[in-house]
Amino acid sequence: MPTQPFITPDRRLTLNDILGYCQQFKQYHGRWPRVTSTADDFLVAGMQGLSGADIERALRTSTNGLADDPEFQDIRRLAFANGGWDVSIQFIDPQICRRMADDDLQRLVNSIHVRRELDSRTATRPADSVWVHLPLESNWRTGHSAYAPVSNELIEYIEARGMVYGSEKASIPNEYYLEVIPNGRIYLKYNRIIGSKYVGTVSDEQLEQLRARLVGEAATERARQSSTSTVSVAGPTPVKLTIEQELALLTVSGSKLQLPVQQLQHYDEISQRLGKAGGRYITGRNKHFAFDEGIDCADLLCRLVTGETVNFQQEYQFFATPEVKAVEAVEEIRKTLGTVRGKRGLEPSAGTGALANVARQMGADMVVIEAWNVNAIKLRAQGYDVIERDFLSVTPEEIGTFDFVLANPPFTRNQDIQHVMHMLQFIRPGGALSVITSTSWLDGKTKAHAQFKEFLATQDVTVTAIEAGAFQESGTGVPTVRLDFRDVNVPRAAEDFHYEDPQTGEEEETFALTMQ
Repeated sequence: MPTQPFITPDRRLTLNDILGYCQQFKQYHGRWPRVTSTADDFLVAGMQGLSGADIERALRTSTNGLADDPEFQDIRRLAFANGGWDVSIQFIDPQICRRMADDDLQRLVNSIHVRRELDSRTATRPADSVWVHLPLESNWRTGHSAYAPVSNELIEYIEARGMVYGSEKASIPNEYYLEVIPNGRIYLKYNRIIGSKYVGTVSDEQLEQLRARLVGEAATERARQSSTSTVSVAGPTPVKLTIEQELALLTVSGSKLQLPVQQLQHYDEISQRLGKAGGRYITGRNKHFAFDEGIDCADLLCRLVTGETVNFQQEYQFFATPEVKAVEAVEEIRKTLGTVRGKRGLEPSAGTGALANVARQMGADMVVIEAWNVNAIKLRAQGYDVIERDFLSVTPEEIGTFDFVLANPPFTRNQDIQHVMHMLQFIRPGGALSVITSTSWLDGKTKAHAQFKEFLATQDVTVTAIEAGAFQESGTGVPTVRLDFRDVNVPRAAEDFHYEDPQTGEEEETFALTMQ
C-alpha cells in the first residue's frame, strides 16, 4: 500500500535527522541502509514514506536545508577529499569510517616491525605483510625496511574504503603499502597508481614509542648479525672512502641507483641525500633506490658525486596542496560561480593536480600547466593534456581565458605575487581565482609587498589564514594564506599593478623554505 513521502521539499533536514533515520533502520535490520533499501524495509523498521533512494537524493542534492548545516558541509568536504562526487548514504555509515577505529589503529602500529636480514645477499618481507615507509628524518634511520602483517582489521579497512585493487589477502602485499608521516598521520597507499587513503593519526607519544621500538629492533638485529658473522683472517686495513667516493660506487640502472655489494660506511648520509632527491629505498636481492619516471639518474648521480645537494622538490617549489585545502579552495570557487560543472578552469604550476582533480571531480573542464617533467608525466597518467612549460612564459593568447583559476604557485623571491598577477590575465570578466600564497607580503617592507597590498585593496578579495602545519605533510612549514578573488576585472588588474622584478629592482628579503 503506497505511503506519503516523508522527505518533502518543505521539510527542513539536518545531518543528525538523516543519521537518526539510518540508525533506527540499523537497529531493526542490523545493518546500515543502502540506496537500494526499499520503503517496505524502512516501514518494518517503523518509518513510513522513506527509502534509501529518498535519503540518497537528499544527501546528493543538499536540499531541504542540508546546504545550511555546518556538520553536513564538513562531511561533504571529507567526501570530496576522499575522491567522491558527493555525500552518499553509504559514506555516512559509521562502519565506512573515514579512518580506522582507534583500537584497530593501535594494533596496526604495534604490529609494525623492522625486516630481518636473512643473509648478506637476500632480504625479504615476511609472508602476508605490507611494507611500511617510515619518515626520512635521521632519528628514524634504522638501516632496515619496516613491515606490518596483513591483519583482519587491515582487510576490513580496505573493503570499507572501497580501494581500487580490493581486499584479497594474497594480493594486498603487492598492491598497497603503509606510510607513516612525521606528524603521526598514517596512510595506506597504492603501489601502482597515485593515490592513498587516510588510516588515522597516532599521538606524539605513540609515534615516539613506535620510533624507539623500531630503532631498538634494528640495533638488536645488527648485534645478532655481528655475533654470528665469521671472523676473517686479519688483513690490510681498508682505505676509508669519502661520501662522494662511496656515492661513485653506485650504478645507474634505468630509473634506479643500485647499491654496491660492499658495505657503505656512510650509508646513513648517502640514504638521506638520495631520499632528499626523491629516492625510495627498495630492498630485496638487489638493494637500490628507485626514482620517479622522468628523473635522469645518471645526471643525478653526477651531481651527487661532485658534492651537490639535490632536492628536486625544492628546486621546482613543489609542495602539494593537501586534499582538504584543495576541497576548500574549490568550494570557494563554487560559491562564487554557483557551480563549477561545465566551467573552464586552469591550474598553473599544477604539480600532480591536487586542485585540478577536485574541480574535475565536480564537473569542471580543467587545463593544467606544469614545468617539472616528473609531475607532467604523472598528470598525463591521470588523463590531462599537459602544457609543459613555466607558467610565466604562457599567455592568454596561446591558451585562451577561463571561468576560474585554482593555484598554489612557487613562493620564493615573491614569485607568488608575480604568479597571482599573471593568473588574473587569464580570467574572463566576472570570473574567480582561489590562490594559496605565503604570508611574506603581509609583513614585508619592500615595494613589491606594498604594491601588492595596495592592489588587493582595489579588488573584491577575501584573505583566509591557513592553519599552521597544514602543509607539513607536503614538506614545508611556511605560513600560508588563501586569496579568493570574485568578479575579476582583468583590464583593471593589468592596469593597476606593475610588478617590479626583484632581480632588477630593490633587494628582496630572503624567504627560506623549511624542509621535513
